[in-house]
Amino acid sequence: MTTDNPFATPHAPLTAPVAATTSVGREPLQFVAAMMVAAAVVFFGSNAMQWLFDLGGFRERLLQYLPTMLANWLGGLILYSAAVLLLVHDQRERHGIARFRPLAGLLVGFGVTYLVATMIVSTAVSYLSVSFYQWAFEQGSRTLWMVLYGQVNSLLNLILGCLLPLWLVLHLARSRSAPMAPGLAVALPSWHVALAVALCFTAVIYKLFAALSYGALYLYSGADGWQSVFMLSSCVLPFAIVMTAVRTRLPAQVSRFAAGRVLACALVLLALWLVAIVLVSTLVAFAAYSSLNASSLPLYLLPPAILLLALLWPLARWCTGWFFAEQLVQSSPR
Repeated sequence: MTTDNPFATPHAPLTAPVAATTSVGREPLQFVAAMMVAAAVVFFGSNAMQWLFDLGGFRERLLQYLPTMLANWLGGLILYSAAVLLLVHDQRERHGIARFRPLAGLLVGFGVTYLVATMIVSTAVSYLSVSFYQWAFEQGSRTLWMVLYGQVNSLLNLILGCLLPLWLVLHLARSRSAPMAPGLAVALPSWHVALAVALCFTAVIYKLFAALSYGALYLYSGADGWQSVFMLSSCVLPFAIVMTAVRTRLPAQVSRFAAGRVLACALVLLALWLVAIVLVSTLVAFAAYSSLNASSLPLYLLPPAILLLALLWPLARWCTGWFFAEQLVQSSPR
């Protein structure tokens, strides 16, 4: 007969400690990479086919329109990347998914469905646009109709060719994905949020500038299409400012991505910046008109441009503090 020693040191059970938080991986960025690969296959594949068969004298016009084609494609990638990031993070948080499984199969499936859906949508839109072009060129405001057509076409391709296949793939894999453990907090690097805000802001800015400048790009007969490349490159600095401002305003890690707040933050920031652009442009117009000296116009444009870029920093930080106040409160010391 044996008895337990009442003075013996108690031993804790040998079980693995449970982590209080889980780190969200880079799966949303991998879906963005899969989209870029599929988009590159569509873009370069379609242009290669036109080059081989020389459809409509494509070889002769290639050098003239190549800069515009590349700029529009890269500008579209910004919009698509922002949309993919928002949708993947939204599905992950909405359904409590810790890891998408099987990841490789999902990436391949998304890429294939993207290719198929994009070709179907592009073919259907091209078929239906023939009658629209004939009607639009007979109108006095054909530039406005062409701009509206381009924006609607871009939106249809985004929704039906990219977001719908992505949602379908994620929906079918929901039952196989690893769920989030109850009571387990999420640690998401804040640069994911900053990247998404900057992408949304830059995508809308580029689309807006592209629509407004549609009728002015070929105003002169010597235009060679490099204006589109310059317009795209002018979005690099605002993107960097917004991403840096949001990243430095947020803590190193956040507990939620909050796709709706990310989109709202970018749109409110855009609205505030556009108001500032209109006010500054009005002042510059009055100053230039009063001087009546065209040679001094660049002197009036440079300081306002620097001022508008500088305004992005406080505006982005204010919007971040407004829409992500909960994250800032959670990270503040008590």
